[in-house]
Amino acid sequence: MEDSKDRIVIGLCTFNRPEPLKEALDSLSQIDTPEKVEVEFVLVDNDENAGAKYIFDAYAPNMPFKCNYFVEKDRGLAHVRNRVVEEALKLHATAIAMFDDDEIVAQEWLVELYKAFKESGSDGVAGTVYRLLPMDSSNLVKKLWSSCKEPANVTLRLLPTNNCLFSTNLVDPDGGNIRFNNAFNFSGREDLVFSFDALFQGAKFTSAPQAIVIEKFSKGRSTFKYLLRRWFDTGVTDVMVARHYSFRVGKRTLKEVFNIMWRCLILPFLLLRGARPPAAAILYIAASLGWLWGLFGKKANYYLKHTD
Repeated sequence: MEDSKDRIVIGLCTFNRPEPLKEALDSLSQIDTPEKVEVEFVLVDNDENAGAKYIFDAYAPNMPFKCNYFVEKDRGLAHVRNRVVEEALKLHATAIAMFDDDEIVAQEWLVELYKAFKESGSDGVAGTVYRLLPMDSSNLVKKLWSSCKEPANVTLRLLPTNNCLFSTNLVDPDGGNIRFNNAFNFSGREDLVFSFDALFQGAKFTSAPQAIVIEKFSKGRSTFKYLLRRWFDTGVTDVMVARHYSFRVGKRTLKEVFNIMWRCLILPFLLLRGARPPAAAILYIAASLGWLWGLFGKKANYYLKHTD
């Protein structure tokens, strides 16, 4: 591959997801890479027993770039994402691309991320995530699990790690020196906090709608019950985020109490409009209840117990 000042490290984190990981790596082996850009791949396994090593060994020879495998024994989302960052810096990356181990990347995924990154001049770009639910999922759940797509060149407040590329200037010790916060290891929102830390330093994030990944959902994540838990846990974790940045917790609490009251009042009327409006209202109520639960110091530790 030709020498270039640009060097992208693709980082993927995994933990006990053998079948989705195989599909993720298979799709990665078929991607196109940007011209005159060096690319390497880093897989970080959060299983201390190196459970994904045999899968890595099977797919690495078919990749169009050099592949590296590491085990991160410290459990948690922030730990593994930070390990990707550290290994990317050791490989002298100028940019880091990330996606999740339950996703399939499109052939032009990296090319489109890089194109948007260079054209926008931003510090990071986020692509489109299409959600693929099992065929037997209810129509209600399919509607509520909407896909994530923004128009081109839209300024973003969040750089989601399920489809992004960002400059290593954000994480370089001589630059922003930002890392994923370990306080959010098992609750999620670690990418939101990472994004906020970058934005507070003046970073800019933009959309890359043509950079597409497909997120494949297991049956366990394709139920309304799962959505309720996810929204509730998000509300719990939002309290942690607000306190971390000294946001106005009291004002937000009043807002959440008001949200619960007025949504409960209109819920009977929403039932007349079909299944989706009342279901959406219930999800918002769950998030507000999660916020109130988080005020008492409760934490959402879903990722500590589950791998779906």
